[in-house]
Amino acid sequence: MSRGAFITPAFLGRLERMRLLMREVPSLRGGARRTRQVGTSVEFAEYKPYTPGDDLRHLDWRAYARLGKLFRKTFLDERDALLYLLVDVSHSMMFGDKLQQAQQMAAALGYLALAEDDRVEAWVFAEKLRTRTPRLTGKPAASRLFDALQAVQTPEEATEGTLNWLVRGGVPREPGVVVLLSDFLFQDGYEEAIRRLQLQRHQIVVVQVLAREELDPPFMGDVHLIDSETGGGKEVALSPHVVDRYRQAVADYTTELQDYCRRRGLYYALLPADESLEDAFFRRMVTAGVIGR
Repeated sequence: MSRGAFITPAFLGRLERMRLLMREVPSLRGGARRTRQVGTSVEFAEYKPYTPGDDLRHLDWRAYARLGKLFRKTFLDERDALLYLLVDVSHSMMFGDKLQQAQQMAAALGYLALAEDDRVEAWVFAEKLRTRTPRLTGKPAASRLFDALQAVQTPEEATEGTLNWLVRGGVPREPGVVVLLSDFLFQDGYEEAIRRLQLQRHQIVVVQVLAREELDPPFMGDVHLIDSETGGGKEVALSPHVVDRYRQAVADYTTELQDYCRRRGLYYALLPADESLEDAFFRRMVTAGVIGR
């Protein structure tokens, strides 16, 4: 994959007008991102009644002259965010350009964070955590992030994707925003890993990437199906009835994952692997509430 095909200058130009949207920023460091927490920036938030012990420097004496009551001004806090980009490289991600879509989406989200002086780490996993980048900060570090993500490949040996390495002590310790980019075709589920992430006060974005053939298979007749992660094969007779049942099973699974995310307060987006990065990013991620102007 060439750099030009990975992230184009035209796409980066459109990114400059967007920003990551976050309900809260779980960070203890100062930064450029405004939050709803009361802090010490220069942007006014609201008036609150004075209580003994409040900082007298923030009293509004004009309001006192008009109303005869003491009010203090509060201001929006400014924090940075720590963005963890977790990219699944198990063998099922090789099918239908799923991995490339995940790589490019991670690069785009990381660029937005770096442009706002947030900190970014890219984690690559399959059956375990395979590799991770150093913590990156600032827009000049975007090229290092792009290079690292563009170099991501699936392991040579057959590997099954799992999130159990998070359950076994792999959850990032410093609270941040965790973006999970995967097809979520995990034999052992995802619920416990997400629960552990939330216990550590991470905000979570679930990006499910599926190939068009997985969403709407074009196959019919007698076929030999091979599991890309285990290597096991099976002879299957695909009648219209069987294909319809498969489509319904996939729809039920994606709906179940979306509903789970909604109940847990997570962001969720489903990305077809063959969709252009522009459509996936500026339409689906905006609709999911992950990015905006």
